[in-house]
Amino acid sequence: MILPALSPALVAGGVLLLAKRTRVAFAGLAGALGYLAAHTALLGLPELEPVAAVERMPYILLAIAAVVTVCGARASSVGDALLLLVCAAGAWWVTESARSNDLLGTAGGLLLGSLALLSYASSQLLGSISKGAKSWAAPLLLATSALALAPALVMGRSAVLGQLCGAVCAASCAAAFLCRRGDFEEEGALMARAAAPAISLLAACGALYAYLDPWAAGCLALSPLLAGFGLQRDEDWSPRYGFGATSLLCLVGLWLAYKGMPAPSPYDY
Repeated sequence: MILPALSPALVAGGVLLLAKRTRVAFAGLAGALGYLAAHTALLGLPELEPVAAVERMPYILLAIAAVVTVCGARASSVGDALLLLVCAAGAWWVTESARSNDLLGTAGGLLLGSLALLSYASSQLLGSISKGAKSWAAPLLLATSALALAPALVMGRSAVLGQLCGAVCAASCAAAFLCRRGDFEEEGALMARAAAPAISLLAACGALYAYLDPWAAGCLALSPLLAGFGLQRDEDWSPRYGFGATSLLCLVGLWLAYKGMPAPSPYDY
């Protein structure tokens, strides 16, 4: 199990280093490729015609990363619209089975819209935070949320989803380390923007297709957005308030996941 743990950090770090030497925008692919490496090590290559949401996640994250890579660090209405469209398509793909079976009609529509907007908002917020914070702040915020979500998914009887969320954490930690040690300001921001939707999408998978408590999933999916409490009027970002609010909601989510944890079963995992 060493390879799935190390591969996301090694792949993400390699992509960031390559982006530094070639084209900065390639850094947007770091998180998605790190996630794909972990998925391949754990489950093999994703199926071309997947039937499970977990098999669709690598394609969704690659599509989001491609949009961030093509649009780059410059803000544009076309790029934002395209990112929202891809997030909506990813939310549609992840929730398709649940909307067809358990969440019909209005409930399914609300779930789809909320997940799409949450994925998009988390990506945009981390991009805004990167403009007024240290280069390592956005990747480390993402790592904080992933670090809390991973054990919550395990408590929801999905060790695989927990390990894949750990891949997001490992890739984000590698990005934060590189940003801390060198001049990777734009690279860290692009990596965080592209990988941020993974938190809400994985939390949704845990609530819909495993046994993660829905309230816990909601808190952990929202945790990256609470970093917005650190934004100041002068466009600076306060790590104290940003990390504090995110960490607090992560702790609440973990507590709810523990309280809602199902009884042990010999068929778990």
